[in-house]
Amino acid sequence: MGARRAARVAGVVCITIPLLLLRRLPSSRRAAPFVIVSGLCEVAGLASFAVGSRTDLTVASVLTSQFATMTAIAAWVLFRERLTTWQVVGVTAVIGGVALLALLNV
Repeated sequence: MGARRAARVAGVVCITIPLLLLRRLPSSRRAAPFVIVSGLCEVAGLASFAVGSRTDLTVASVLTSQFATMTAIAAWVLFRERLTTWQVVGVTAVIGGVALLALLNV
């Protein structure tokens, strides 16, 4: 079992189920759509990686390694979050590296 899967299982078993049984799991109607969409996106992402890794493992691995970069860019675009100097440097380095590799691969 992978580390991420083990963390999810532990979270469900040690936190979610006991809170549900004790009827102390905080929830609101406003948060429900976000929780549902988040869960569906998580399942879709995992399924996409599984299908992609069967087709081309190297491409799937490289795309997975871009998660932090895409998260920082999405937070900046969607939520107007300010990126630190090091985040901007990191995103720029990743984008530049991918562009350079794409040019060299032509």
